[in-house]
Amino acid sequence: MNKGSIFTFLILCSSSPHAIPQDLTLEASLGVIDLVSGFENDPLIIPIAAGGQENSEDLDADCYGLVADRPDVSVDYSSGEFELNFAVFSESDTTLVINTPTGQWVCNDDYNLLNPGVNFNDPESGRYDIWIGVYSEDDELNMSQLLISEASIDDLFSFDNKSFDEGIYETMPSGGSGTGFVINSDGYVLTNYHVIEGCSTISFQIRGSETENVSLVSSNPSADLALLKLDGFSGDPAKFSRTNGTQMGAELFVYGFPLARDLSTQGNFTNGIVSATNGLNDDMTQFQMTAPVQPGNSGGPVLNRNGNVIGVVVATANQDFFRQQRGTDTQNINFAIHGEITRRFIESNNVTYEIAANESDPLLLSEVASRAQEYTGIILCL
Repeated sequence: MNKGSIFTFLILCSSSPHAIPQDLTLEASLGVIDLVSGFENDPLIIPIAAGGQENSEDLDADCYGLVADRPDVSVDYSSGEFELNFAVFSESDTTLVINTPTGQWVCNDDYNLLNPGVNFNDPESGRYDIWIGVYSEDDELNMSQLLISEASIDDLFSFDNKSFDEGIYETMPSGGSGTGFVINSDGYVLTNYHVIEGCSTISFQIRGSETENVSLVSSNPSADLALLKLDGFSGDPAKFSRTNGTQMGAELFVYGFPLARDLSTQGNFTNGIVSATNGLNDDMTQFQMTAPVQPGNSGGPVLNRNGNVIGVVVATANQDFFRQQRGTDTQNINFAIHGEITRRFIESNNVTYEIAANESDPLLLSEVASRAQEYTGIILCL
């Protein structure tokens, strides 16, 4: 039986790649979606940062794809009178891998041209673990959209797939400057892609040190991340949090170099909280925060009370969009890229980074700021 459609948008991302575990009861990287037969938000649209560094054939799936080490998303489904269908839309060549409630592996790579799809005419109730794989490592972290529907799979592929409003985010370039931070002793520096886009020469300077030219190692416009390289680094690099530091209400801190020509050359340290665990349109690749940021903060670290990285400053809500399209002004709505997406980008480039050993004892605010100053610097783009 077919259903009508009411559309909704939910953003998820896939997990950090490691060896695929034998215990497939692990939670998906961004949790579980509960669906009951007859759900009105049909099709459910889930943009996912696809891919990984593991072969889907190692999951006993019947087709090739590079996937993450655990499901991108899981669906707890209560079946009824409808069929259940999954489809993926992407500019990349993708693979859809599903482990059903009965433990059966189902895989498809080309249901409709390069877009994979899977049909369950008589779906079981229970958990469906879902991976979106890619055929090429170059396509990892490219955004794809998973559609889940109780309409027919042919109707699902005829759906005019449309992303969310353009212009709703506003990145924060600042006259050729931004912020970056060192992630290991080899001198790798992480920042936003939009900070270094179009640069012929890139320099990096930590407070109290000489300015150094850096080389661009890798960039991913879809994730808005870039890796730069110093000749080396003798200080203490940033450490990433080993836990999820983005619970709503969690305290956080931002250190960076906003409005470089006007504000302190020593850098600026601000604080706030996680005001929402998702970005605009429930974009779960980002989280929303109240820490004030300005042009020039882009690419800087977002830190927890232990001084460990939980995200990367990336954008603010576009005032002109909300004023013109929604008739209101926004206030203090800023965004950071989730630490998990950041770590996946680093790992995809075979670059090491440090994870904090423990996070039991919060630091004084002055200690958080002092540590951030040791590895965070201003980026100048020429």
